[in-house]
Amino acid sequence: MHEVLRATSSSQLFEATTAPYVVLDTHFRIQGVNPAYLAATGRTRQELLGAFMFDAFPDAPRDATATGVRNLTASLEQVLRYKSAHDMGIQRYDIPDSGVPGAFRRKAWTPVNSPLSDADGRVVGALHHVEDVTAVHDVLSGAHRGDAGDAVPQAPLVQRVLLALNHYEQAIKAAADGSMSSRDFTPPTGAQAEPRGSARRDTLWHEIVHAAEGNRAGDCAAAVCAVATQHLPRIDAAVISLHGGALLPVQLAVSSSWGRRAEELHFLTGEGPALTAFRTGKPVLVSDLGQFGPAGARWPLFTEAAGGLGVGAAFAYPLRSSTTPVGTLTLYRKRGATPGEPPADAQALAEIAAHVLLADQDYEIIDQIRSTADEDDLNVAAGVVAAARGMSVADALAWLHTTARAQGRTVGDLARFLLMNRP
Repeated sequence: MHEVLRATSSSQLFEATTAPYVVLDTHFRIQGVNPAYLAATGRTRQELLGAFMFDAFPDAPRDATATGVRNLTASLEQVLRYKSAHDMGIQRYDIPDSGVPGAFRRKAWTPVNSPLSDADGRVVGALHHVEDVTAVHDVLSGAHRGDAGDAVPQAPLVQRVLLALNHYEQAIKAAADGSMSSRDFTPPTGAQAEPRGSARRDTLWHEIVHAAEGNRAGDCAAAVCAVATQHLPRIDAAVISLHGGALLPVQLAVSSSWGRRAEELHFLTGEGPALTAFRTGKPVLVSDLGQFGPAGARWPLFTEAAGGLGVGAAFAYPLRSSTTPVGTLTLYRKRGATPGEPPADAQALAEIAAHVLLADQDYEIIDQIRSTADEDDLNVAAGVVAAARGMSVADALAWLHTTARAQGRTVGDLARFLLMNRP
């Protein structure tokens, strides 16, 4: 297996995300599969690893109209040839029923295929992402009166909203069935404990969809932040950050430049409510940052810096996949407002934000996986360079960055080149 494919399939983010992913080589053999994909298809890792994609997932032999294999093959060949991602829209692709030999389950998916390249820019494989949107496909097929075997074209924003809504509805159903643990669907506490029915959550969803429609960037995460500041009382800024294997989390959406600066203080000081929420997997609700004074402060560096920026309160919520936190939603209140608990709907909005984040990962995860792989390769390469050149690891890192800039390549690509070509 190529080193790039191995790094991608062993990435912590690849394993942790609830978005289903498969790593394919250039011959369309399965070289990596994450738990979410196994759950979506009802297959085991042993069945799929090393298998030819279309042996594992053939067209239903009794369906003369099946186009799943043909369409996916064309998409993957386009990705390998043109080195660019391809969004297939909504596709009908029935899969074998592992519980009934010879039977197939009716399925519709939203496949997104993206190239994986080595240090020299050669495509060495593809990252295949699908989401099960069978129920949504049935509704759209009826609305458009189209053939159930045809793809239903959708604007990218509409598709992403539908994917997010699909995640959300699955979580609500799991909670109602009792199959979701309290860690996955945290009930409100304290001032948030007033009844919150599905009607209120639906209202928040409508507000998010409306905000997304007016967002030129077509970013559902940005719509969540906009709704937080417009519809939650006394919230002055909202930030959604994705945490992965990289040193610095990525801010996926911010409602204002002031909110961005407040969020950045976490990563400048290495502490604060958002980082604590992510590390513990529990909400961190601080209604008055002034209660933590310089002596014995909980986050002394963050508190001092946030006070200088005018932050009065911060409410941080972990955004969870089915197995682990993958990001945070942090709501900020400016100093001067009367201290108080977070708004009653803040927890509900955080639950929705988690599903928006997971639905958006088909557009974000490739960069994050590459960033994680770069981090690992860079650390190993720095150790090799330090030993070979008789310098400290810090100096070796500086040498790698300088050399990468001089050669016009990324530092991750340079690190992989050195590792593949070292004696």
